[in-house]
Order: sequence, then C-alpha cells, then structure tokens
Amino acid sequence: MRKRMRVLVLCGGPSSEHEVSVNTARMVLKNMDKKKYQPSLAVIGRDGKWKFNSGSQYVFMGKALVTIVSKFDFVFIAMHGAFGEDGRIQAILESIGVPYSGSGVLSSAMAMDKSVSNTLYASEGLKVPEYVVLDKYSKNKNINLVLPVVVKPANGGSSVGVSIVKTKKDLRAAFRKAFKEGSRIIVQKYIKGRELTCGVIEKNSGELLALPPIEIVSKISAFYDYSAKYKTGGSEHIIPAKLSKEKTRKLKQLSLEAHCMLGCGGMSRSDFILDNSGFYILETNTIPGMTETSLLPQAAAVAGINFPSLLDLIISAGVKAGGRK
Repeated sequence: MRKRMRVLVLCGGPSSEHEVSVNTARMVLKNMDKKKYQPSLAVIGRDGKWKFNSGSQYVFMGKALVTIVSKFDFVFIAMHGAFGEDGRIQAILESIGVPYSGSGVLSSAMAMDKSVSNTLYASEGLKVPEYVVLDKYSKNKNINLVLPVVVKPANGGSSVGVSIVKTKKDLRAAFRKAFKEGSRIIVQKYIKGRELTCGVIEKNSGELLALPPIEIVSKISAFYDYSAKYKTGGSEHIIPAKLSKEKTRKLKQLSLEAHCMLGCGGMSRSDFILDNSGFYILETNTIPGMTETSLLPQAAAVAGINFPSLLDLIISAGVKAGGRK
C-alpha cells in the first residue's frame, strides 16, 4: 500500500486575518483526500507560539520546526496576511528544507507589498490606478489625487483597513484605519466599475491554467470588504463572469501575466476593476482564501476541478518546487 504523505496544514499567525486563516485550514483539512494524505493541523497564535493538533501544548518556534522536520513531509500554508503571505514563513521552511505550498519567498513578498507589485505591473504594461505611497511621517502631505480615493495598507489582505474616501474630512479617519495594519499605506484613485477576479493554478504538467473569471457583486457594503467577503450572503459571485469572449480572454491573459511576472507558484488570484477604458489590476493574492465563501475553489469547481483535486494540484506543485533551495 502506498504510504500517505504527512501534510501539516499551517494556519493562524499575528495578522488581522488570523480567523480567516483558521477557517481556510479547516476547509483544507476537511477536503484533503485521506487516502493520499495524512493531514495534521498546527495553529500559530497571535503571540507567535505554535500548537500542533487540538489539546497539545503551545511551543516556541524552535521546537515547532524540529517537530516539522521529524514528523512531516510537506507543509500546506493556509496563512493569510503578515508572516504567512509575505515570504517570512516561506523563508523559515526553506531554511529547514521542507517543501511547502504556494509561492516562494521573493514572489510572496513582492505580491504582498502593493507598492512593489504595482510598480512591477506598470513596468510590464498592465494598467494600475494612479496612486501614492505614504508612511506615518508623510501622511499629512497634500495628495494630488482627485477624490474619491481608496486608502489601504501597503501590506495586507482581505480588505482589512481599506476605505473608500469621498470627502477630505474623511481622509484622516481612513489614514488611522489603514495605519493600524502597517507603517505604509496606499492612497489610490478610485475606479468605478465592475469588480472581477481570476484565479490561476498550476497543472501536474507544469502548464498554467487560468480559471473562469468571477464578477463580485457586494450585497452589504460599498465594495468587496471583509464583511462582504466572509459573511454568508455578503456578496454574489457570478461564475463565469458575464463578459464577452474577448474580454474573458483578456482577463485570463492578464491574470497569467501577473502570476508569471511575480514568479508565483502553484496558485494565485488577481483582482481587477473593469471600466470603459479596460481592466485595472488591483493586486495578486498568492494564498487565496479556501473558506466556504472563497473564490478560488468556486472558480475551480466551475472548471470541473473539485476541492480535493484542487488541493492535489497545489500540493503537487509545491512538492515539485521542493525546499526551493
């Protein structure tokens, strides 16, 4: 009988997306093929301590890494936001030579930092909404952007800390909200249009596949914010998006380009706004959510790839990448 792969599903962490990460991990564990894998769970607390399986004691990272090396063949990273999606946990796993899911250190860091990824997108010809980057020392400087604008953390996800600002008097509150998530923020021109997203996964052959695009219609918020993302009924996902064949082809191509220019591995999901002038790229997610309301598994299902098969592809790509050393 073929030996099952010992997979550690790693979630939690210090970011505002801790709970979303735990929910992603639960769905991954639930849908992982138990005939192929022997899955286990580890939760990193907001204080940095690790806990393996329910009921076990919390341990510091040094001891946790010894456990990973001795007991697991692969780590499925189900962490969103800081530490999980910014290249840090990837660097730690590479240092101990354990293969893991998703993108590598540099790709993760570049995608997570919106100022870096926006610069890269623009240099390669993708349309990016006009923006400025501010830190805590420059936040009171004049912003030469016409309102409304979008204010968001430079590093972050799940729309945490994001505001649409329509009047100058609301800027200060939006700054405070965004700066709670990090030391730098993005102030970006608001583009009124259709919210769209498109996932990319790596097939066993190594070929990249752009999944059916999704149009997102928020039901409870002005945009696709945290509540609209994760609250049941918070948004409507139209899959596939009602686009012309040409626009569908274009959106898939842009998603593939973003995936490749960032050097993503295994999977990604890029977000866009479509107005009369075309597609604007907003960001690329290297660890898309895998909760019951998440977009990547929904798009994969429409493409004929069920959740267990999606996990198989992600794990297979990570195994091929190895410890990335």
